[in-house]
Amino acid sequence: MIRTKHGSYNGDSWEEACQLFLKRKYEAEGYQEMSAHTHGDLGIEGFTRSGTVFQCYCPDEEFESKKLYEAQRDKITTDLNKLSKNKRELIRYLGGVKIKKWIFLTPIIKNKELISHCQDKASEYRGKSDLFDILDQEFDVFVQDEGFFVEELLYVKAILNEKIDINIVAPSADEIINWKECEAESVKILFCKISKLFSGSSNADAMTNKYVDLVIRNLIKGQKVMNELRENHPTLLEKVVRIKNSIESHLEQEIFLSTLKPKQFNKAIQEKYEMALGTESFSQIISYALQQDVIREAEADWLVRCPLDFEEVI
Repeated sequence: MIRTKHGSYNGDSWEEACQLFLKRKYEAEGYQEMSAHTHGDLGIEGFTRSGTVFQCYCPDEEFESKKLYEAQRDKITTDLNKLSKNKRELIRYLGGVKIKKWIFLTPIIKNKELISHCQDKASEYRGKSDLFDILDQEFDVFVQDEGFFVEELLYVKAILNEKIDINIVAPSADEIINWKECEAESVKILFCKISKLFSGSSNADAMTNKYVDLVIRNLIKGQKVMNELRENHPTLLEKVVRIKNSIESHLEQEIFLSTLKPKQFNKAIQEKYEMALGTESFSQIISYALQQDVIREAEADWLVRCPLDFEEVI
């Protein structure tokens, strides 16, 4: 399996996802799937009536950058060669349409040399006189990853009964230290608030320090998650932010009226946010891990910006 920002794929699941991407995105251009099971392996897995053809590829295992590049490069070379080998068959299916773009679809691109390889192959194939009857004079070769189909992802995930996930690595100790150095005033505020959560504990200072680091970690990671949502799923982000803002707008009043102890109140607010996300069916759309990242981001953001405090509930 190959893990990306939005999910995991093997050869079969990537091909299935690609066909749904393409049918959704290129319906107006008359997209036509070319199943290898019925048409044979002609080197393309679909085409549009405007002259764009597609080939999908995903290895069944995770490769490091160099090996992935070599596998993708060789696959591009091999499948482009099939244009010559299968020219007569392709003409039958393409009709009078000449190929303007040959697009290689792969989940993730780790090496920019793959783009250079596509340029080299495009130049090579524009000079093949034996292919003039199926290739446009401006024939070009492209490589695209799942990022080219962000608008189709939610639709496809729903069809395949999958959930949106965003794989963000937790910030390192150095990132947390750098944040503390740049946000010294915010750190002081955090210490003041978090100390109330552990007031009376025998190791209150140690627990406060640890929880402050956890909050900062959640904030850094959460902001990266929100940025990914902003870039790739803006409609989803808009709904998340609306719910977050709604809860935030009532925090001050709830703090004032609550009789809960600081830890209990903090937990209750997180549970309220999680429940609100559930009522909007987010649990059916996003993964549990992503939902938890969103909740932790909100707690950290509220603590740092001050909507959330425990002054009134001690």
